[in-house]
Amino acid sequence: MHITRPESPDRFELLSAYLDGEASPEECALVEHWLATDPETKQVYQQLVNLHELCQDLPIPASGISADQMVTGVITKITHRARKRLAWSGVIVAASALVGGVISGVVWRAPTPEFAQQSPSPQNSTAATLHSPSRALRITLEQPPVVIPVQVRREQVRN
Repeated sequence: MHITRPESPDRFELLSAYLDGEASPEECALVEHWLATDPETKQVYQQLVNLHELCQDLPIPASGISADQMVTGVITKITHRARKRLAWSGVIVAASALVGGVISGVVWRAPTPEFAQQSPSPQNSTAATLHSPSRALRITLEQPPVVIPVQVRREQVRN
């Protein structure tokens, strides 16, 4: 600070810094010069000293708990809030995934093959049995891709 006159608006701030021991050596010399030569500055300084002493003598209200208990309580609350937020975040993510899955299943639903519900009538269908060493497979066609003579069909039925 470059205050050279005691009438400066920053005088109070410099006096307070001097009282708190925060003034530079140059500022201390300036304040001491003011206190020795300017009665108004000396009066303001004395009021600051009285106010400082009154503040030091104010009783500290008892909180009923120690500082350690206070710190523990604050940390517990912070931890509880963090866990609560984490839990709600998990619920929100799970709900979002569920809604997204349902919506994607409805919107992007792949067509499923549909099978006939009634069995074909014996007059219009031809049955063929394929034999393999492990199992037999029977395929029924309503209209065969190739015309099969009636004699061949009768022989297959007998076997």
